Amino acid sequence: MNQKNVRPINVLVIEPHPLFREGLKRVLETESRIQIIAEGENGEQLLPMYEEFQPDVVLIELNLPQQSGIDAVKDLTEQFPQAVALIFTVDDSFPNVSQAIQAGAAGYLLKEMDLTSISEAITTAANGGIYLHPKITKDFVSEFNKLSLDENVGAFVQSELTLPYHLLTARETEVLQLLADGYSNKALGEELDISIKTVKNHVSTILRKMGLKDRTQVVVEALKRGWVELR
Repeated sequence: MNQKNVRPINVLVIEPHPLFREGLKRVLETESRIQIIAEGENGEQLLPMYEEFQPDVVLIELNLPQQSGIDAVKDLTEQFPQAVALIFTVDDSFPNVSQAIQAGAAGYLLKEMDLTSISEAITTAANGGIYLHPKITKDFVSEFNKLSLDENVGAFVQSELTLPYHLLTARETEVLQLLADGYSNKALGEELDISIKTVKNHVSTILRKMGLKDRTQVVVEALKRGWVELR
């Protein structure tokens, strides 16, 4: 299909800081697949704006005036179950990540992310996946495991390490471990001395071979199968 005929992903941004909204808009203007169609500054605007503009993805700041971003996500997904919301913040604490996902968020982004990562996150969410910032993924699995053990419920237990050479190449297995270590595409490319395009190709191949939609699912599944170490 001709790239020009592909409809862009429409995004609604709920962010109280005008300078950040403007900066985000300017950054995403360079990404033809994504367009910001509306902006709001607090949780009270979220529901009426979502109903009016019907965006594909909503970016919501965690710390909103009058209402937290997590509560805003919960209200949104309760009223519009089809809504896709991403928390966008500087706070990477596990309790907030956990509460955001439980509230119905399709991902948790950090404002330190570059354009490539923001684009990847929005695209992943729009396609039905879940996106966690790479530095959060490992901590999320680890903390969830501790929480499960504390509450005496079924915790994640890592299998004995068995490298998946029956399914993945040696290089793909190496990439898989670095994903579990929380590496971003850029950091992964620097570590392996390969281009970001090559990194993306490896990640896409791993997703396809494992039959999964996003990096978070891949890391959790690989840990369960004992294909990578939680280190």
